[in-house]
Amino acid sequence: MKGGFTRLAGLGMVVALAVTACGGVDTAGSTGGSTGGSPGTGAARQELTVTAFAGAWGELFKKSFVEPFERDTGAKVNLVYGANAEWLTKLRAAGGKNPPFDVIAFTPDASLPAASAGLLQPLATDRLAHFKELDPVLAGKSAYDGKQYGVPLTTGSTGLLYRTDKIKTPPADWADLFDKQYCGHIALPPLTYNPGLEFFSALVTSQGGTLSDPAAVDKAFDKLATLKGCVSSFPANAGNAATVIENGDAWIMPFWDGRAFAMAQAGSPIGFTYPKSGPVGALTSYFVAAGTQKSDLANKFLDHLTAAQNQKPFAEGTWYAAGNDSISYSEPFEQKVKHGPDVFKKFIWVDYAVATPKLNEWQQRWNQIFG
Repeated sequence: MKGGFTRLAGLGMVVALAVTACGGVDTAGSTGGSTGGSPGTGAARQELTVTAFAGAWGELFKKSFVEPFERDTGAKVNLVYGANAEWLTKLRAAGGKNPPFDVIAFTPDASLPAASAGLLQPLATDRLAHFKELDPVLAGKSAYDGKQYGVPLTTGSTGLLYRTDKIKTPPADWADLFDKQYCGHIALPPLTYNPGLEFFSALVTSQGGTLSDPAAVDKAFDKLATLKGCVSSFPANAGNAATVIENGDAWIMPFWDGRAFAMAQAGSPIGFTYPKSGPVGALTSYFVAAGTQKSDLANKFLDHLTAAQNQKPFAEGTWYAAGNDSISYSEPFEQKVKHGPDVFKKFIWVDYAVATPKLNEWQQRWNQIFG
């Protein structure tokens, strides 16, 4: 194997945070507009604690949503930067009483256990100004047991990121990753890192199976085993992934569209393929913590979070499609990013209800192949 090898993920790890890696992108987008309201009325001097992923993602989040909210309401937002796993741990420790956060960002691997444990507050969607503008497929990913818990912020697509100076004919589908011409030049995230699990889900699905079918999972692992000896690196976070691609350790890997487009915009020779058998959706949604005493203010924040004029600069700055379907994107965004109800319906979505309890077992099998 070539340099840049990252040690295989160990047992007991929770799925790494997809959107942590979705940071580090261009943040040139301007601040959004407001959703209306009179500054300093009603909510003046109130404070709200909101989580955001660290890095450029968080900085753009502040400009796009927090600053308009503070300007319109007079309330103060205390941003807590971090990642999925630590927020879920703190919510569990609070047990639904006096939660450390009022509004939380989660990807589906964390929101499902949080909602199941009663750590999130069901939303009264009729009280949310923009809920009807949100994509129904994306909104449905944060509904559990018939209750709506979250609102979609942005979604990425996991497909094939590749070096355009090394690969002259763009890959067309997931199966192309197994082409012998790429042997020795493949980066493969572990299953404990979201792109790795998303690729594995695509591998199962593209072979006609589901994650809930043990035979289909076995078949996917058999297919993965054919890559043994061909993988040059195993990036377990966004920084590793960018490094192994940019320094040439790897020419191709399963990764997110937004990251690929941001790297290309920065001047790297990077291309991205939406696999013809289906990219995998990678969604970030926002939730209100159970037990918060600031539900009304939290709902006002969700109104700002879901407003088209605020989501647009955030989406265009991160190169990830927004949850609000009414946005009119810029031409460069439209030319690159696939989005919209018809696109989202065709996404492959990881079945976290099945995958989460099996993740450690599957990661161990993955380690046995590539360790």
